Amino acid sequence: MSTLEVPETLEGWYVQHDVYTVQWPQWRALAPSQRAAISAAGTAWGTTQASPAQGSSAFFSVLGQKGDLLVVHFRPSLEALNGLELSLRQTDLFTYLQPVYSYLSVIELGLYEVVGAVQRQLATAGLEAGSAAYEAAYQQELAHQKAALQARLYPVMPAGRYLCFYPMSKKRGEAQNWYALSMDERRQLMRGHGMIGRKYAGKVTQIISGSVGLDDWEWGVSLFADDPLVFKKLIYEMRFDPASALYALFGAFYVGLRLQPSDLGTWLTGTLPV
Repeated sequence: MSTLEVPETLEGWYVQHDVYTVQWPQWRALAPSQRAAISAAGTAWGTTQASPAQGSSAFFSVLGQKGDLLVVHFRPSLEALNGLELSLRQTDLFTYLQPVYSYLSVIELGLYEVVGAVQRQLATAGLEAGSAAYEAAYQQELAHQKAALQARLYPVMPAGRYLCFYPMSKKRGEAQNWYALSMDERRQLMRGHGMIGRKYAGKVTQIISGSVGLDDWEWGVSLFADDPLVFKKLIYEMRFDPASALYALFGAFYVGLRLQPSDLGTWLTGTLPV
C-alpha cells in the first residue's frame, strides 16, 4: 500500500475565537454606578489584551442570536491563551458573560505552491531529483522561502470593520476524499482556490488557522473587511471552485462588527458605537 505525500505546513500565532452572551437582565439590574465601574474594569482588561508584548486581540459585536460578543486572540503559546482567559474570569464583568462557543487553532501556511515552485526552479537549473546537490539546493531555497513568510505567520490583527469567522474541514467520504488525492492533484486544486482569493486582494484579509488535533474541525477561517458583502461574494464564488464544491465541509458562520476596547462601556448600555 502506497503512502500519499503529506504537505509541509508552517505555524505561527495560536488563535482563540471566544463567543459570549451577556446576561442582560442581571446586568440591567445593577445600579448605574456599579455598571460604570464594571465597564471601566472591562475596558481596562480589553485595552491590555489588545496590544500585549506578543500577539494582539480584537473585539466584535455579534450579529444574530449566536452570541453577543466575539473576541479574537493571537498569542505565541497555549499558555498565553489560557492565561488571558483566566484573567478575564477574575474580572467582575465575567459574572455577566456566558461563554457559548470557542474555537482553538494556529495560523497555518500550507507549502503546496512553495514546494512546487522550488522543485520547478531546481529542475530548470538541471539538478537531478534525489541527488545530494539537489537536496542541498532544495533545503537552502526552502529555508529562504520560509523566512519570507514570517510576516504572514505572525501578523498584527488585521484591520476591517467586519469579521466573518467559520470552521471547515475537507471531506473524507467514500465518494470524495481529499486525503486520498495525490500531492499534484491537491496542489492543482489549491492553486485554483488561491487564484480566486487573489481577486479580492485589498478588499478582504484572510487568516487561515489549522485546528487538526486542536478542535472539532480542521481549519478556522477569519475574514476581515470594510464591506460585509465581500464575504458573500468571495465565499459564493469559491463554492463553485472544485476544492470547495467537491471537498469542503463548513461549520457555523459568525459575523461581527468591530469594537474598540474603549467602546465596551457604550456597547454595554445597548448602544453600538459609531
